[in-house]
Amino acid sequence: MRDTRQSINVDASGQAFMVDGTKVNQLTLRALVKKQALVPCGTDLFGEGVTAYRISEEAKAA
Repeated sequence: MRDTRQSINVDASGQAFMVDGTKVNQLTLRALVKKQALVPCGTDLFGEGVTAYRISEEAKAA
């Protein structure tokens, strides 16, 4: 998987969004994680919840 250096962030309420503010549907997020097109790259202060995902080149092509 090649990293694009782009990410999807998740706020405290669980809403996912791109850096530009575009919302990301939860089903889309889960499907891309399952296909390994997104990789967790950040956690909360306690190291428990995922707060960011890194987007791969494969995800951009889909």
